[in-house]
Amino acid sequence: MKALVVDNDRISRAVIKRLLSHLNVEVVEADNGLTGLQQLELVDPDFLVLDIEMPILNGLEALSAIRQSPQRADVPVICVSASSSKENVTRMLGLGVADYILKPINPVDALPRFKNVMLRSTQWRQRREGGTFNTLLIVDADPNFLAFVRPLLEQEFDVTDVSSSTQAAVRFQDSAVKPSLVCVAEGLPLISEDVLVDVIRKMSIQDGSTPPQIFLLSNSDVDAEKAVRYAGVVRKSFVPEQFLEEFRRVVLRDQNTFEKLRHLVREGLRKELVTATQQTMGVMMGKEVTAFGEEDQKGVECPTGVCARVTLRDAESGTTLHTELVIGRAQAEKIGSQVLRRESTFEDGGSEVLYELVNTIAGRIRAGLHSRGFDLKMGLPEVVTEEVGEVPSDLTAVFRCLEGEVFSLGLRVVKGELDLLGEAQSAKPASGATAPAGAPAEAVAAQAVDDVLF
Repeated sequence: MKALVVDNDRISRAVIKRLLSHLNVEVVEADNGLTGLQQLELVDPDFLVLDIEMPILNGLEALSAIRQSPQRADVPVICVSASSSKENVTRMLGLGVADYILKPINPVDALPRFKNVMLRSTQWRQRREGGTFNTLLIVDADPNFLAFVRPLLEQEFDVTDVSSSTQAAVRFQDSAVKPSLVCVAEGLPLISEDVLVDVIRKMSIQDGSTPPQIFLLSNSDVDAEKAVRYAGVVRKSFVPEQFLEEFRRVVLRDQNTFEKLRHLVREGLRKELVTATQQTMGVMMGKEVTAFGEEDQKGVECPTGVCARVTLRDAESGTTLHTELVIGRAQAEKIGSQVLRRESTFEDGGSEVLYELVNTIAGRIRAGLHSRGFDLKMGLPEVVTEEVGEVPSDLTAVFRCLEGEVFSLGLRVVKGELDLLGEAQSAKPASGATAPAGAPAEAVAAQAVDDVLF
């Protein structure tokens, strides 16, 4: 994998290059935006790391030009900057950055974020080169069934088949692009199909990818306790028409935009929602925001009374994704005062702060979904304060500010539109880090990265 690092500060480039070297990423460097655009055409990188403050052509100008490129408009871009101005953040998010990292770069914090963008870049490269996201892994100890089913499904899927759970786990772990669908046969030897399902889901969580939908292949009826572990049960058959009809009924019914988006939101978007919220709130408030764990947040009482929402819509299917910030009125006024750096009421600035917060967070979510193949149009933010209680969602994350304010962010996927009340309408380097005497500044920076990481 290859990255283009565009930054006029050679020390900063050295830090980023060293970080990426730990991920086996080849780095090409440029010291201003104009040179960066030239290198973009020459080296065709998988992703960019782009500084904002640069001479000749700054990062925002270069990013705007990239987004107008017919060939690389959606290449993943990480922006880095010593500035956290709201204007810069808003512009970057509007241009679809994959991530935004403040200088000085903290290697421990930056490394997993680079890994996440590398995953996106793999998906972007595959999409650009005409690849398919309909990747299917079939696991069955019966070689006859594998030989039978593979040609039936190769017209619609990029099919990989293996005959054991251990082979499946290794293949899944080694795949640059993880299978979007997995079909496992009942009665696998050594490692059972139920254990394999748990292993695949754990590996997905560890590497930050979205867990695939996993279906069970069975010769007979399956009891409800076992069936609930899977997205569905496909009855095996050696009659081509009969098997394809069953496969389409059970598996392909879930491959419309609504089901794919809802699966992604429920299984693979929590980390992205938490990061987008923490970065947005941190930049605007100048203070850290803590996210509760999935289990811990169940016992947290989150004040309600105000709901701010932005709707993202898929024009073709009518599927909508609602990003909803739920908070108490008093908490909203406290956050508004911190962002505005003055005492404010909900009517005098507080509601406008909520507009900006939810709009920026939704923009980050939209950019992340775009890199996964979802082209969603973004609506205007709206806020209501009357009779807003708990808003149900497919994914909810609860946060606490340093001053004690608690609020929640939810993502909800629906068919058609909803009103705001949910009613359906129509469908730093380690101290003491050293390098050899007389070493150039780049070597000092590289040594500091290694000392922090190792």
